[in-house]
Amino acid sequence: MNIEKIKYFIDLVECRNFTETAKKNHVSQTTISQHMASLEREFDNKLFDRKQIPIQPTPAGWIFYKEALIIYKQFQSMKQKMEAHRENTTELLSIVYASPVDVKILNEIMPDFLRQNRRVKVEISREKLGEISMALKRGIYDLAVCFDSEFEGQEGIETGTLTQGRYCAVVGRDHPLYDTEELDNENLYSHPLVMLNPKIIGLSYDLMVEHVHRDGYKPDIVRYTDDVESELFYIINEQLIGFFPEHYELGEYGTRVRKIPIASTRHLYQIQMAWISDNSNPALKKLLRYKNLT
Repeated sequence: MNIEKIKYFIDLVECRNFTETAKKNHVSQTTISQHMASLEREFDNKLFDRKQIPIQPTPAGWIFYKEALIIYKQFQSMKQKMEAHRENTTELLSIVYASPVDVKILNEIMPDFLRQNRRVKVEISREKLGEISMALKRGIYDLAVCFDSEFEGQEGIETGTLTQGRYCAVVGRDHPLYDTEELDNENLYSHPLVMLNPKIIGLSYDLMVEHVHRDGYKPDIVRYTDDVESELFYIINEQLIGFFPEHYELGEYGTRVRKIPIASTRHLYQIQMAWISDNSNPALKKLLRYKNLT
């Protein structure tokens, strides 16, 4: 198996179309078909259900896809680091984040740091919150910046807090609580909620539910979404309540949505830097010293 096959497989899963995958990779459709057949022979598993339109990965195909993503990202990381080493002019620092809040904080940190460390080159990528710890442990990234819940109980990962705050309720203009200045728990949990999918946000979801139960309530979650944009759509159009960090900017939505503080809330968060303790990347060490984390 070579990395080219891995790339074709990932693209085919995401495109669900042999022709589009071939165009994306500037090869023939026959080439894609041959490589997929080769993978299925090599692993003795059917990876795609070609009878469905668009084609769908089989259960074995989904397992292979998850592992293929990790392998391909590790390969890309290795390639970037080797190129930086060969040029001997840059020190590559790969950073993973999960949300726009994380990028906002990075934008507050990095300009001054990069001015002071001209040799450091930063590459950033976005991952699902629930997958960041594993990607960090596998060495795909040097540093993670995201909510602290992702790192609870994770051995070998060190962290440092960048900022902290509380979650607010977010409602649309047509919601009956729109003009409320502050929500108490009884008002909050008497209305239906929308949440990001537990598979997306990982431990953050479990902690939210735990906090609600500690307050003596049961959350009425009627919608799950895979991204913030969909969550805001349902907040606006189905009069649901969502949870957003107080640092999250919603200015582009104008008066269509409103953040409302929650009285005596247990829904607190920290944005943390996280890294593997034995990572020897000099660019990482420079950033940690800059933030007084070593």
